[in-house]
Amino acid sequence: MTRERYFTANWEWGCCGEPLRVGDQVELEVQYDSEYAQSMRSELASVLSEPLTGVETHHDDEVLTRYGRILALDAVIAQTQWTVTPRMTPDPPLQDLGGGVFVSFGNAQPGQAEGVHKAGSGQLVPIVVVPDDAVEPEDSDPDLTVFGVQTRPNLMGYVITLEVAEGQDRS
Repeated sequence: MTRERYFTANWEWGCCGEPLRVGDQVELEVQYDSEYAQSMRSELASVLSEPLTGVETHHDDEVLTRYGRILALDAVIAQTQWTVTPRMTPDPPLQDLGGGVFVSFGNAQPGQAEGVHKAGSGQLVPIVVVPDDAVEPEDSDPDLTVFGVQTRPNLMGYVITLEVAEGQDRS
């Protein structure tokens, strides 16, 4: 029996993946040595008891197909650091101050956010089905009315532990 572990991003599985359950026979499209696979190995090394074999992806042409049975599923919850910046909109559009001088007073609207996962902050939560909305932290989205840096827990994705079918190599 060969065990392999693959990471799949929450957005990617939500876009194109079918539900997975522990015990299912599956076919996964995987990458081993891509830049993405290497970065996820590094990101999850501190929380995995066994190294990550690679990543599962639906959005790349350079993949290999792996067949096997799902032994375990884990959600990966990591801290995301959000930077929320205001958006200014003119309201009223322009005011004439006389002498050819016009001004626009902007109103701060709810901001826009950019998030970055904090390296090494991932934690595994065992689950029985992917996707599992119950593991999505309730306070994962930043408050767009509070400008500055906010740190929130976020569902990064899932680790799929696969028992690979006998006679299958990784070439």
